[in-house]
Amino acid sequence: MSELRIYLFGTPRIEFGSRAIKIERRKALALAAYMALSEQPQSRDALAALFWPELDEIHARSALRSALHTLTADVPVDWLSADRMTVALKRESLWIDVFEFSQRLSETAMHGHNSDVVCDSCLEPLTRAIQLYHAEFLAGFHLADSPDFDEWQLAQSEWLRREYAEILHRLSDYFANRDHLDQAIKYALLWLASDPIHEPAHRQLMRLYSANGQRSEALRQYKQCAEILDRELATPPERQTNELYRVIQTEELPEGTVAYEGDAPKTSVMPPLPPLVIGREQALSEIKHRLGIGNETMRPVTVVQGWPGAGKSTTVATLAHDRAIARQFPDGVLWASLGETPDVFGTLDSWAAAFKLSDPGRARKVEDVSALLTAVLRDKQVLLIVDDVWRAEHAAPFRVGGQACALILTSRLNDVASELAPSSADIYRLPLLDETHGLQLLKTLSPEAVSEYPGEALQLVRDLEGLPLALHVAGRLLHAEARLGWGVRELLAELRTGASLLAAQVPGDMIGARGETSPTITALLKRSTDLLDEEHRRHFAYLSLFAPKPATFDLEAMQVAWDVQDPRPVARTLVNRGLLEPVGGGRFQMHALLVLHARSLLEQSGDLT
Repeated sequence: MSELRIYLFGTPRIEFGSRAIKIERRKALALAAYMALSEQPQSRDALAALFWPELDEIHARSALRSALHTLTADVPVDWLSADRMTVALKRESLWIDVFEFSQRLSETAMHGHNSDVVCDSCLEPLTRAIQLYHAEFLAGFHLADSPDFDEWQLAQSEWLRREYAEILHRLSDYFANRDHLDQAIKYALLWLASDPIHEPAHRQLMRLYSANGQRSEALRQYKQCAEILDRELATPPERQTNELYRVIQTEELPEGTVAYEGDAPKTSVMPPLPPLVIGREQALSEIKHRLGIGNETMRPVTVVQGWPGAGKSTTVATLAHDRAIARQFPDGVLWASLGETPDVFGTLDSWAAAFKLSDPGRARKVEDVSALLTAVLRDKQVLLIVDDVWRAEHAAPFRVGGQACALILTSRLNDVASELAPSSADIYRLPLLDETHGLQLLKTLSPEAVSEYPGEALQLVRDLEGLPLALHVAGRLLHAEARLGWGVRELLAELRTGASLLAAQVPGDMIGARGETSPTITALLKRSTDLLDEEHRRHFAYLSLFAPKPATFDLEAMQVAWDVQDPRPVARTLVNRGLLEPVGGGRFQMHALLVLHARSLLEQSGDLT
């Protein structure tokens, strides 16, 4: 166990060997907290602008250097990785309570059940997570002169509080299902304490008290709920709360019976539930926040964008099955996966069929079906999910929701994402997995390989830079090799070169649900590069000549590699196609798997010498 520990629940502090490290400067402590929750290295320019917005660039970077020195001066462990461009934490040297909290939640995701279920094996990690959450994130801490940091801190605090509340809800349900009502009440009380105006928590306590023979307590809970809602929100209790109160008041709920809230009747078109999702808790929470869950406002449109293979489809499919989504959108979820050549009419007609709007005896146009759905959904609360959009016009007929509906779209293409989103704030960039979650995913798929060769496995995760698609394929290949008793170490080394990965087939559960055969990774990546003309494809291939892991370069380097006067038009096209990503400071980055693909294109062209 690491001797250097960062505590972010409650008052932030850093300890080494049980000895508190005195950090005099609040900005330095805030920087440590920010980096602790960052999955990727952060550019110095971005950090300087975040924490010292009032200073010019030179003085802000100087203040950043000083803060970094403060964080390392009295710590006998090398725990920061910093170069001229970026700063990151060496997570293998650290224990972070918030990270440990997330890890305990991730453990329960490997038990083969939905996220709202608690099995016996879930108890230990969930109990440990609750113990870690002894106070809110950075409680009582703020930076008066860094509003962007305060906004980030508030978002993280809200996300963690919601996760904590959901754990308590799940544990209360678990013990109630086993007739351990005293334990169920204990966790329901903690759940309510985390958010006193949350009516579902009040209703949970009302049901549990009634089932436990404490009818007077159940009625008192209703009055407490009504009083706090009137005081804080000037609103009466919801219809479900009033109905439950009437049932308990008239003693229609028998003693010992816990009447759980069922989901309202729904009309849905749902994707299959992904069988394995690891490390996406924060992303799911952030997207749900955009949908008004735990948030006073709801974004009508959210566009999820990210590298090819980042897990966009998996993430939104998981979201569709989330219990909080069912509560937020009681009239259902409508999901569609489009792809490069979508059947827009057929997919839209399946939505209409869900609402019994189909008329097989009458041929209709896309516009007709879209208009029918718009009329039906005008006053409903439905979540619309349109996955894998390649052209903005393909998604237009699916914009059928009313004011209480929300629309999520995904695209691997930056220019399409920008066209789909009303504003840049409506684009959510899906992050890659950090090392810990990447290794956890690899270990879940191939526990024998990771246990036997932990160092090589960790290096593979680093080489693949947290891309879920690459890790899924690598894990399955390693598991198959281990079952045959063959050379896992040799395959680990081979996977690092990329040849085996590019030739491997994409797992069937990661390619959507359009009924297509499973392509190779090369075929999947070619879908993006085939959109380029020959000249741009050649320029993309030449980028593989740069040192990978990570492959970063600036405009001057691209100008030399491409032998062009102005590299910006080509760079702009590659960014729009989702093949390059700006990382700040005038530099760009290409993911390791795309570097391998670019190199294969260069080899095929005969230009590689």
